Amino acid sequence: MKIKVKGYFTLKKVMGGKSVLEMEIEKATIKDLLKDLSENFGQDFMDAIFDPKTQEVSSHIRILVNGRHYHYLPNRLDTELKEGDEVALFPPIAGG
Repeated sequence: MKIKVKGYFTLKKVMGGKSVLEMEIEKATIKDLLKDLSENFGQDFMDAIFDPKTQEVSSHIRILVNGRHYHYLPNRLDTELKEGDEVALFPPIAGG
């Protein structure tokens, strides 16, 4: 199945400079997708997404699936992705 992954700001840089990736994946969860992206983009991606102490997704990272934050999805990171889903990854943003 095909899904679209969008990386914003600093995450675009660690995703090979591409703000949008179209990925062909088999049945997968959000967690599986993050693992695949980590394998594709290496340590820089992992450092940007995961807390180095816990190896869990950093609390500062926002992951939206079709515009909904994964915390509000019934299975959170174990939510299964479907054909045509769009996953957006946002790093911490500060402003004034």
